[in-house]
Amino acid sequence: MNGLRGAALLEVLSAAATNAGLALVVAAVLIRCLHARWHRTEAIHVLADGAHHLRWHTTRYEIHEEPWPHPPVPAPAAGAEVTVYFHVRDPHRWALTAPYRTTWWLLGVGAVLTGFGLLLPVLLG
Repeated sequence: MNGLRGAALLEVLSAAATNAGLALVVAAVLIRCLHARWHRTEAIHVLADGAHHLRWHTTRYEIHEEPWPHPPVPAPAAGAEVTVYFHVRDPHRWALTAPYRTTWWLLGVGAVLTGFGLLLPVLLG
């Protein structure tokens, strides 16, 4: 890239990649902070009268039990441990997968774009 046009193009590409990367990193951190009250724990699968339930301890050391309407096929044996994510203030809100699981992709792509944007002038300049 020779001349003023090449330098301007390099600067615009570098700034765009850096700003987009930083925006993705900030979005990932913000999403993770919004889900800070979700905790991971191990629940016990309870099978009573043909109904599937999950039982776990909350952060206040209370035993909480929720019905498990759609267990996987085949269902785990009674007494098996299942990883559960639950909301601290409302344990009735629970999930088998982390509600913030997509933030790692945002954080990774944002970090790569930020690094690319910062190194682009050094590599091509």
